[in-house]
Amino acid sequence: MKRNWLPLIIGFILTLVILITIFIFLIFLPQNQIQDDTIALITVIPAASSTPVIGLTIVPTPTAESTVITSSNFKFKLGDFVQIAGTSGDGLRLRSGPGRSNSVNLIGLDAEVFEVIDGPVAADDFVWWYLEAPYDKNRNGWSVDEYLQIVTVP
Repeated sequence: MKRNWLPLIIGFILTLVILITIFIFLIFLPQNQIQDDTIALITVIPAASSTPVIGLTIVPTPTAESTVITSSNFKFKLGDFVQIAGTSGDGLRLRSGPGRSNSVNLIGLDAEVFEVIDGPVAADDFVWWYLEAPYDKNRNGWSVDEYLQIVTVP
């Protein structure tokens, strides 16, 4: 059986001609037609900052005297962990010293846990304890024991 090779040869030649034409076209294509003149825009978004502590206006009052209490009939002892409770979402002011006339360091949130570092001290008809957050030593201050409850550490 004799095979006709002519159509196969013509197809091969046409394929080569088309490929060579495309190759030549891509080589000699002007460069300005290939480049895309779009400009990329970059928007810089600043990083989040820490939440500022709201300053409170404090009216000066006469300095209250504080006395260190030496009795052992208290809810807490040094080294205990306590959490803020019962503020109805208002938070608890931790102050720079025992007494309501001292400046507010920060406002602790309900269920926030602190370690008892110092106290008790009686001032302004309250019992005050010095608290410090175990996860951030900068979160500290004096607080009344009325809104604190002891927590057990596992």
